[in-house]
Amino acid sequence: MSKPTQSTGTKKKRKEPDFVLNLDGTYKDFTDFYGKNKETIYRSILNLFKELTSTDKFSLTLMVTAKIRGLEWDTDFTFSKKDAKSLIRDVMPFFEQNEDYETCSEIIKLHKNLTL
Repeated sequence: MSKPTQSTGTKKKRKEPDFVLNLDGTYKDFTDFYGKNKETIYRSILNLFKELTSTDKFSLTLMVTAKIRGLEWDTDFTFSKKDAKSLIRDVMPFFEQNEDYETCSEIIKLHKNLTL
């Protein structure tokens, strides 16, 4: 009988997130989870970029956690000021689609502030 061997590979230590968004609820799948929480996630990403304007940190990380199909799930979103284009490309279309023009205006101002 052979003995189990210890792995010599190195496991990358997970960086502690700057913000954590715990989305309580039971979701049948990822589509259900994302559909119900898209606005909350996008607003949290927007708040992370706002925080980038007032911190000395190069980047900030948002961890999103949930229980999907009974399994614990999490993912990290890490953004720096260099990623400000994501606000216009990825976040703003959601608010445009929902006719939230006040938030769109806020995104445009924030983008300009981050890219000057």
